[in-house]
Amino acid sequence: MDVGEILLKKHIDEGMVNFLKNHINTFEKLDIVRFFGLNSCSSVDIETLTEVTNNKKEEIEKAIKDLLKNHIIEETTAEGKKLYELTQNKNTLELVKRFIAYYSKNSIRMLIIGYLLNKSITKK
Repeated sequence: MDVGEILLKKHIDEGMVNFLKNHINTFEKLDIVRFFGLNSCSSVDIETLTEVTNNKKEEIEKAIKDLLKNHIIEETTAEGKKLYELTQNKNTLELVKRFIAYYSKNSIRMLIIGYLLNKSITKK
């Protein structure tokens, strides 16, 4: 357990720490989950997600694959185009709702960003 995780555990519950560690462990995933958490009725394509998150398409595609695999978002098709939306699973919706509530607090947002920065530096 690193310092970032220890600090997070002092300010957010264990379930949310696990959600962050297992599902929102990159900035791209954070941006996607945050977008859908704030726009829970949205159904958007990869280009829109790339634009609204200000990330590279390849990075968003990779993050989408992981979020799909972990049932955080779902893929649908409309008029031959793949669209993505937040899952309707009640447990996941509750986690995303709690994540948005935590992330809206400046001090916790800084802890989450610091945690992700540390993880991204460690990977390189």
